[in-house]
Amino acid sequence: MQNEQQFSDKITIGGRPDTAEIEKLHARGFKTIINLMTPDEPGFAGEELAVENTGMTYSSIPIAPKLLDEAAMARFSQAIESSDGPVAVHCKSGGRAGVLSLLHLAVSHGWNRETALREAQEMGVKIGPESPYRAFFESYIGRHSAGERGDY
Repeated sequence: MQNEQQFSDKITIGGRPDTAEIEKLHARGFKTIINLMTPDEPGFAGEELAVENTGMTYSSIPIAPKLLDEAAMARFSQAIESSDGPVAVHCKSGGRAGVLSLLHLAVSHGWNRETALREAQEMGVKIGPESPYRAFFESYIGRHSAGERGDY
């Protein structure tokens, strides 16, 4: 996958894989592919069949600034948690995959906003003040992370 980066033992992110890359992900032991592209993006069509033909699980959770909400994050986290092995998360180039994966890790590890933003910078996730995902990112961590709420 273009821009591939391992975020944790379970989550690897990157850009949209082609059919050959999907087969390589399967050969490397991945169990699930989560596609964050919207159906109108080039390369969206046909991926589900290519993934399912390998025996991996496919999940489509279309993400754009106006589509990122509580329900989308719940579906994303459920797709990761229900996988019985490594998960490859992708969008067109890896940006949205990085944002959602980092949000999932922030909540599951109990990070506060400061820690999540520091991790974002270290991991190369573009969630600066100009990001269309920044407000949701901070708000979501504030509502869901034990580290931010002081529930630890």
